[in-house]
Amino acid sequence: MNSRSRYVWAYFMIAPTLIGTLVFWGWPVLQSILLGFQQSENFGLVNHWVGFANYEKLFRDAEFWQNLRNTLYYVALFVPVTLILSTIFAVLLNTKIKGLSIYRVIFFLPQVTMPAAAAMVWVVLFAQDFGLINHILGTRVAWLSNSNYAMIVLVIVGVWGAIGLNMLLILAGLQGIPKSLYEAADIDGAKRFNKFRYITIPMLTPTLFFTSIILLIGATQIFDSIFLIIGKTNVALPSVRSLVYAYYQNSFVYFNPNYGAAIINVLLLINLLLTGIQFAFQKKWVVYD
Repeated sequence: MNSRSRYVWAYFMIAPTLIGTLVFWGWPVLQSILLGFQQSENFGLVNHWVGFANYEKLFRDAEFWQNLRNTLYYVALFVPVTLILSTIFAVLLNTKIKGLSIYRVIFFLPQVTMPAAAAMVWVVLFAQDFGLINHILGTRVAWLSNSNYAMIVLVIVGVWGAIGLNMLLILAGLQGIPKSLYEAADIDGAKRFNKFRYITIPMLTPTLFFTSIILLIGATQIFDSIFLIIGKTNVALPSVRSLVYAYYQNSFVYFNPNYGAAIINVLLLINLLLTGIQFAFQKKWVVYD
């Protein structure tokens, strides 16, 4: 089989995924970009080109800037905490302990738990009058309706839901580190902390880099926990409302898909910018050798 035939077969094998991506991701992205420059009437049957009018309105909207701050604040809390805890648990589960497979299943359970069911449990846990959290702490804090605590609740729920998958990704990276490096370090008399610092962390940086990108992109798209745990009538909603939630409100509650498209297009640019910054600085800390 010549090289051309191999390329043909390669494209043939990835065609279903590629076509699905273009149809269900690429085309909606193009539609969203187009909607941001239009004004729709008659449920989208009539569209007028308005240029940057939606974006001018967006950047003058104080609520948009508050939503942007909320999103970035959530990202700043969620990403490092999840990355650190996932790494710690992955390191612990990479050792030879009894019941290792059981622990892995327990940590991964949040990934296969229905979001609505999990949200109901968290609402009960953080309830002011009968919640387990207040009972343990001996307090009566309104965790879900207090703007000072609502974001912390969302971060806790988000970290709980994300640790399992990211821990497995990091665990795979740990198992890919050559054991000969640790054997050489043992011969040199290196201590456990030094092996972790000078072998494990550097060799794990490519996996941590990949994981951080996935976490960042996912964190900017927070919606489910706000919708299910905080709720649309909660007085604390303005303090936690994300850009994606604002997109949902404007597009499907206020029936202004053009303004909603402008919001989500700005979020797309923010994700591209943040990801670009990560790639620009990866050479300073990611070890590929």
